[in-house]
Amino acid sequence: MAGSRPPEAVARVCVFARLWEPGLGDLIQRNIFLSLLRRAFPQAELTQVVGPAAASGFSEFFASHTYADRIEICPEYRDDDPGRWRQFLGEIARRQYGCCVIDPDSRGLLAEHAAGCGIGIRIGFASGGPEDQFLTRPVKLPRPIFGLPDLLDFARGLAGAVGLPPPVPADVVPPFPYRAEAVPQLPGPVVAVHPGGARHWNRRWPLARFAELCGLLAGSPGASFVLVGSADERPELSWLRDAIAAQVAGARVEVSAGDSLSRLASYLSRADVLVGNDSAPAHVAAALRTPTVVLYGPGDTEFMWQRIYPRHRGVNHHHVCPPYQEQPPAAGTNPCRFRCASEYAAADGPYPRCLTDIQVPEVLAAVRQQLSGHYAGEVAGGR
Repeated sequence: MAGSRPPEAVARVCVFARLWEPGLGDLIQRNIFLSLLRRAFPQAELTQVVGPAAASGFSEFFASHTYADRIEICPEYRDDDPGRWRQFLGEIARRQYGCCVIDPDSRGLLAEHAAGCGIGIRIGFASGGPEDQFLTRPVKLPRPIFGLPDLLDFARGLAGAVGLPPPVPADVVPPFPYRAEAVPQLPGPVVAVHPGGARHWNRRWPLARFAELCGLLAGSPGASFVLVGSADERPELSWLRDAIAAQVAGARVEVSAGDSLSRLASYLSRADVLVGNDSAPAHVAAALRTPTVVLYGPGDTEFMWQRIYPRHRGVNHHHVCPPYQEQPPAAGTNPCRFRCASEYAAADGPYPRCLTDIQVPEVLAAVRQQLSGHYAGEVAGGR
């Protein structure tokens, strides 16, 4: 299988990625697969299949920041309407795709559907289940040293299936596509801060601790800051800006709330480090090769990142909590053994223990270490 390149005559390639409530970070990571397919099929039209909520909610991303040429909209996750399925599968069959890659997290849109639409080359990650019989190129991942396969394992598996050499860790994440925009020049070192993120479970470090961290950074190495987030995070960003100003007179702080992805990327490309929660800006920064410090609760996200984001540093106390499965807990229930709040409500809390146990000094040390490494790299001819 590895090293056997699919026929060059393949004119259209699609990726089935029917994900459950994907975030922007999930879609940015899919550029890993898409960029490999772009290299393997340089003349082919590349289509990413996604649900309507993702297509609508992330239209800006799909217009300018993906390695796919186009998207095709499939029925939403858990939508079993036969009419919508017939219409969608009929369109897939009509377009005569020569190759289909099944995303390992695709739900309810699998190799069986690709076979039914007449797609000859069907690549997917073997699970040992009945779905494997519909794969013409099953990818068997190596047994991980510990835990689950990570994104490097997936990338190397797909590369072998499409005839490419296995990528080295530093080359797995493709550059983030964006149009450079003029942004204010800030005195260095420039610290980008994202205190926001998903409003559920274990994604937010207390906002007051971000303020304390920034105050220490501004007062010691004299950093300037760009506070980034979505439009609905503007109140938190404004509060953080004012808190920094109250601690350090004259500290230079820019706020980027709800800006375009190209403008966000332009800010992050000029930053010396990004510190924030596990969310989309951290993925953008990593794809721009900007050093990152990311704060984690329980889960395997940090493990999935650590080999492919060479300038990434996680801060995580590795609490063992019951994993989230397909949906948040029902009202009145709580899966956390510490009885933590399952959704972010307001900047003054409550916050989950997995994140409140992370103290400012350890995050400060991680940020300073990233800044130190960055300047050492600059002296040696690095970034």
